Amino acid sequence: RPWTGWPARLRRGPLRAPGSGPPGDFVGVCLPRGPELVAALLGVWFAGAGYVPLDPHYPEARLALVLEDAGAAVVLASQATAARLPAGTTVLDVADAPQTVPDEEAAAFPLAPDAARPAYVLHTSGSTGRPKGVLVPHGGIANRVRWLAHRHKLGAADRFLLKTTIGFDAAGLEVFSPLISGGAVAVAPEDAERDPAALLRAVAAHGVTVLQGVPSVYRRLVEQAGRQDFGALRLIFSAGEPLHAELCRALAELAPRAEIWNTYGPTEASVDVTEHRWDPAQQTGAVPIGRPIAHMRALVLDPAGRPVPVGVPGELHAGGVGLALGYQGRPDQTAERFVPDPYGAPGERLYRTGDRVRWLADGTLEYLGRLDHQVKVNGVRIETGEVEAALAAHPWVRAAVAAAVPDGSGGHRLVAWVQSRGERLRPEELRTFLRRALPDPLIPSLYVPVAEFPLTANGKIDRSALPEPAAAAASAAEGAHVPVRTPAERVVAEQWSALLGIPAEQIGATNDFFQLGGASLLLSRLAEALTAAAGTRVPLRALFTATTVEAQAALLADAPALAAAGPDADDTVRPVERPEQGLPLSPGQQGLWLMDRMRPGSAEWNAPVFITLPHEYADTTVAAALTGLAERHEILRTRYVLRGTEPVQIADADARVELRTTRADTAAARGALIEDEFSRPFDLEDGPVWRALTVRGADSLHLVLSVHHIACDGWSSVVLERDLLALAAAHHHGTTAELPALSVQYADHAAHQRRRLAGSAAGAELSYWKQALEGILPVDLPADRPRPAVRDGLGAAHVFTVPAELAERAAALGRGHGATLQQTLLTVFGTLVARLTGQWDVPVGVPVAGRERPEVADVVGFFLNTLVMRCDAPADATFAEALVRVRDTARAAFAHQDLPFDRLVAELDESRDPARTPLYQVMFDLHEEGRTGTATAADDVDAFRGAWRSARTDLTFVVQRQADGSLLGMVEYATSLFDAATVERFAAGWVRLLESVTADPGVRLGRADLLPAALRTELLALG
Repeated sequence: RPWTGWPARLRRGPLRAPGSGPPGDFVGVCLPRGPELVAALLGVWFAGAGYVPLDPHYPEARLALVLEDAGAAVVLASQATAARLPAGTTVLDVADAPQTVPDEEAAAFPLAPDAARPAYVLHTSGSTGRPKGVLVPHGGIANRVRWLAHRHKLGAADRFLLKTTIGFDAAGLEVFSPLISGGAVAVAPEDAERDPAALLRAVAAHGVTVLQGVPSVYRRLVEQAGRQDFGALRLIFSAGEPLHAELCRALAELAPRAEIWNTYGPTEASVDVTEHRWDPAQQTGAVPIGRPIAHMRALVLDPAGRPVPVGVPGELHAGGVGLALGYQGRPDQTAERFVPDPYGAPGERLYRTGDRVRWLADGTLEYLGRLDHQVKVNGVRIETGEVEAALAAHPWVRAAVAAAVPDGSGGHRLVAWVQSRGERLRPEELRTFLRRALPDPLIPSLYVPVAEFPLTANGKIDRSALPEPAAAAASAAEGAHVPVRTPAERVVAEQWSALLGIPAEQIGATNDFFQLGGASLLLSRLAEALTAAAGTRVPLRALFTATTVEAQAALLADAPALAAAGPDADDTVRPVERPEQGLPLSPGQQGLWLMDRMRPGSAEWNAPVFITLPHEYADTTVAAALTGLAERHEILRTRYVLRGTEPVQIADADARVELRTTRADTAAARGALIEDEFSRPFDLEDGPVWRALTVRGADSLHLVLSVHHIACDGWSSVVLERDLLALAAAHHHGTTAELPALSVQYADHAAHQRRRLAGSAAGAELSYWKQALEGILPVDLPADRPRPAVRDGLGAAHVFTVPAELAERAAALGRGHGATLQQTLLTVFGTLVARLTGQWDVPVGVPVAGRERPEVADVVGFFLNTLVMRCDAPADATFAEALVRVRDTARAAFAHQDLPFDRLVAELDESRDPARTPLYQVMFDLHEEGRTGTATAADDVDAFRGAWRSARTDLTFVVQRQADGSLLGMVEYATSLFDAATVERFAAGWVRLLESVTADPGVRLGRADLLPAALRTELLALG
């Protein structure tokens, strides 16, 4: 139907002549997608009015509120949609539009409307519970549409898909952009925005070349698309939600010739403020929101309204011709959000977006999240206050809170926590009630019942302490406690009880091992206990993913098949012959041997063991204990010789011990001796690969062992200290040391590991790791010096402490989310690195003991393996969400820990950049309570720190639990990159971050405080 009929019809009736009065004439448009909608929008404009979009799918109560707020003189509607409008509304039926208009009347149409007059008033979610109308001027939407057409060279060949409902501003782009450039508007079927298959069919059938949408819709399209060809697509625009490179890669496979653009902007800035084209070189992480479009400005300001430096977060303020006129009939809210531009010309304004961003070094903007409770779900901006107000109107709701939480696929879902006045309200009842007042995007998808809301000190609802939605939903469905139901579940509960110290009757079928306080190191003992109970082997790896009582009970039933079919079959380590030509090295040993050959004379891989002995022990007692240690542990008598092209290990019969006895009466003197000891390299071929130093003081005796890592790891240092103390005490008292018998030695383990890796297990492990680490990127921390072309391995150490109270809060936080303390602290570490680098996909090296079999528990040697774990939660995720993500990543990684790290490097790191450690550049390691072999007294720690001269990575955090519950931390760092003061700030930032997230697990990662009080004061003093 000709659009020209509408201006004439409107001007003959309810509207004044265009431009004859103040900019306040509005016409409601309540139509579904189609040609009539396009004609109606244009007709309203040419009649000199602004349109008020009224989505026909909105509840009648919502439509009434919008009409009342906008003061529309008339509504253009069809017979079907008019029935949804309030009684008394003046309606013009689209069927009655004039077919023709006299030329003289058409000539009076204003072809150039005033840029400052409202083009439309679009109602967004309001924090008060009522929608608020945003007055968007002609100049703003014209700039946005003209920019799109010119910037992206739109033409007659382009086809836009009109798929957005009229209630959202993106619908205007889909209509007007092709019309000003000679293109076509293809109309998507009704409800296609909710049906990925229908949307895909429309894109293909109409040969759509330009598509715009939100990431949550694009994710569903990618999942639905299969092998369909969308070669016609040349431009894909994403807006409304954070866009991640992983989704871009999937879209690029769907439409390989299309450019993918990330756009950003609120309704208050005429749809868009910035744009950024995704670079296919970016494989992971959030895509920047880019730079301002034509005639728009973007400022990043601190709370005082001052510009912030590059890399520092602040609030994004938008300026330029696209700014809205304000909120209709709300001068107070307009004044609050639209503020004078102190850096612009007189009269210019800025819109405070409430979005937290920062400038990147390349001049683009990175989106970090919201500063308030406003959220976006499926690209729709939602004021949670409006949802809460609607819920509170229910007669049986006492109080309600709404929030958006990650849905596990990169998007968000709307969740409501509801406190009822009596019996628990059913979700179906709440949904039905809300649909009378709210549009579908504002209807929560999950309802969490709350008996009492947690409160802050000042009596407000503590949003950060709300129950976890998933856990609460499960609890609501299953009850607080599900008793064990089968004999197998009872067996599992009894074993948990023995390990965790919890009465078996309190352990339910759905309880989680880690949530009850279990740790990864306990799983090996649990596997042994369950194996004994089942009468056949229960694989340790299965326990990392089967974490509930019922899941582990199922393992007992499946244990025979698992043991027979899995890679754990016949997994016992047994003694092997010792041929004269020697035995092969384990893969871990071979990697260390190669590094020693590449950097001969380096002390980088010296492992220190620090032991305090009774002062009265004689030197002969220490020497005898060391000899007994070498006799007990074959690895201390082993040399590494090249046979042909391969190294082998040969154990000597005689125990050679290099022991130096010294005296030092001051901490400084002791530190100098220790530093000299640790700086001396080993000769792996001639041996021995360990030595000892005793340092006597006036009333002290310290024994320092230096062992090459090829013969020792962290667990081994505990064994060495335990055995040496027992041997020394026995010699001093003239008795025999009581130590557990060793059925195997390390060389037996090396042969066993080689045999396992030659089977099918290695292929499955490698397949997992290739997928898990696909697309990881190097980490570059902000350094004091440029990275050298070749890594030198030199380093130093910084030591810090974490109070016991804070450590316990961290452990409790982990237990509450089914995570270990290690996983909690690792999440904090990953967040610190992400905040320092701006890279939200951080690969972290995490050492694991590598001792799944009980027969090697007391054997000394290099069992250690390193796993690469991705800390990849986005900046707008809460810490609790990130913790769950790291927890799940860690569980999966531990279940695939057998593949040696060096094998992984050989397969995945083809470039082998000599300037970096392969696959990861930062490492995190937690030594649980009871770990010994390290210095703990203040003077000893200072001596240890001063003696440290190597660095395994750019930055390694090692944290050890102390007997008093505190944590002793050591940061090992590359001195080629960092000064001591910089690393000290890193450590202080980690502790402050730990304080922040334990106080508020709901804090967004990008907003959590990591500035220690002293540094904050210093920065404020500097302005």
